[in-house]
Amino acid sequence: MATYEEIYGKRVKEFDSDPTLNSNYEGQVWYDKSTGALKSLVNFGSWNSEANCATTTRGRACAGTLTAALWNGGFPGSFPISQVTEEFNGATFSSGGTSGSAHYVAGATGTLTAAIICSGYDNPGPPGNRTADTETYNGSSWTQAPDVNTKRYGISASGTTTAALIYGGNKGGSPEFTAATEAFDGSSWSEQPDMGTARYTFSCGTGPSTAAIVTGGLSSPPATRYGNTESYDGSSWSEGPDLNTARNNLAGWGTQTAMVVAGGDTPPATGATESFDGTSWSTEAGTMATARTTFAGGGSSSSEGIISGGYNGSSNINSSERYNKSFNVITAAAWASGGAYPLSVREFYGIGSQTAGLGFNGTVAPGVTNVSAEYDGTNWGNTATTNVSKRSRAGAGSQTAGLAFGGEPDTGETEEYNGSSWSEQGDLGTARYALNGAGTQTAGLAIGGRVSAASPGAVEEYGGTSWTAGGAQPAGTSYAGSCGTQTAALVFGNTPSASVSTFEYDGSSWTAGGNLLTPVSRTSGAGTQTAALQAGNYPASGLTLEYDGSSWSARPSMSTGRHNLASSLQGTTSSSMVFGGNPGSGYTNATEEFTGEIETITANTLTTS
Repeated sequence: MATYEEIYGKRVKEFDSDPTLNSNYEGQVWYDKSTGALKSLVNFGSWNSEANCATTTRGRACAGTLTAALWNGGFPGSFPISQVTEEFNGATFSSGGTSGSAHYVAGATGTLTAAIICSGYDNPGPPGNRTADTETYNGSSWTQAPDVNTKRYGISASGTTTAALIYGGNKGGSPEFTAATEAFDGSSWSEQPDMGTARYTFSCGTGPSTAAIVTGGLSSPPATRYGNTESYDGSSWSEGPDLNTARNNLAGWGTQTAMVVAGGDTPPATGATESFDGTSWSTEAGTMATARTTFAGGGSSSSEGIISGGYNGSSNINSSERYNKSFNVITAAAWASGGAYPLSVREFYGIGSQTAGLGFNGTVAPGVTNVSAEYDGTNWGNTATTNVSKRSRAGAGSQTAGLAFGGEPDTGETEEYNGSSWSEQGDLGTARYALNGAGTQTAGLAIGGRVSAASPGAVEEYGGTSWTAGGAQPAGTSYAGSCGTQTAALVFGNTPSASVSTFEYDGSSWTAGGNLLTPVSRTSGAGTQTAALQAGNYPASGLTLEYDGSSWSARPSMSTGRHNLASSLQGTTSSSMVFGGNPGSGYTNATEEFTGEIETITANTLTTS
């Protein structure tokens, strides 16, 4: 029997324990003398929850990528079949243009701004009619395109709006299932060579029409679920390796040499995930949190993807999940319940950290309050009251060296907190409310706000005793989110018109940063200019985003959607909290603590199995 050295030309290294791991160890094999085991660093896939879609339906078609996708159509549980489009920007779902026809288990391909959807079931139902309808999407509206030649449902599609390919499906009649393939050149459909296996409700890749790949599916009678894979080179289909688990109604994305499929009906519904490297299929250790069928997903590569909706075996669902493949063990970011704030309150402010937080003032029923409270990471306790009862104030600093300023009605009132009492300090030069803060007690920053309902963009810097003018904002903000320091601050969102704008401050002037993924107002912020966390939105939302200094990305939503909330301004993207706010009507005292995503590189023990 050949040795590892004879095969690979390398010896197996020995270590007293696992080395400090990084990507250079991927695929390498070593012997861990402390455990007596051969180990290696292996790439693997995992799933994390994403925002729920708005429609609870199954059989939608999807086109696009993890950060720019659309879903259209589907069966909501009763007729009529849907014509609704939802768009996903990497963080949230929003309404798109309504399609001209209804589509159920149709084929779709392309991008968010250039998609094509073909065939499927349409209305009237039940049981619906097979349709030849084809439509294209430009990012906002659907336009009719030439019909396909063969009406069918349960099909898949690949390519673009000017070079698309559809294949397979249930056409009715005898035989009921088809292997027919059609190509679209932007103006008409033409017949192409058939697949080797007639099937429907199968999955395909997201590559070009001249390099398509399909796998899985169902035909009958008798009912047969397939695991076989076929690839198309632009002129003919060729057979490839089988899936490890035959199934239909699954989702997939990727190319002929790097594809991922997940879920489906075996039966029953499964969350199993498999990846393809061009030669063979491997079952991933990570499975979807919710086993589901009759759903769709998209991805830009085999290392990441997004799926949404479907059927869990008993009912339609609207949950979404994100796929990620790496050699890191990923512990997903999450929100967890914390201790209740002493008051149900909104339009107030928070400073400090997750384990040493401070909240003050705000709106309570039936008026405003001067209460302030400290958090120790578990419980809140009342402290000395502020000198004024105001709402819509801002602040800076820590639990034992805090700063509060401004408030409604317009005031320049400024107070310092030393951990036991509040003391009056020099007023702001511009009295205002709904402003934002950053920095420390001795180097604070007052950002924007409203002066008699106007938003002039005034900025002032605090030096420990008094305020001086700073660089004015190019666009005044109010009820926004903020964080950072006096010389490296960040402000994002706006009210009354929600905004995607982000602005960065260098101590003297403001520049535009990366846009938020969705318009935001009456939100909260924590962290630094290059590592910020946003939480909450109006109307009441659990929206949470993270900023890396150039762009925003989605994080898990809070359990309690809310706006006009407070946060731990000195928190971080790995440890922060929010409390209070408006959950849609009334007030809340709920606290939620955020723990950021943790990636750990872990060695895998090699076995003979």
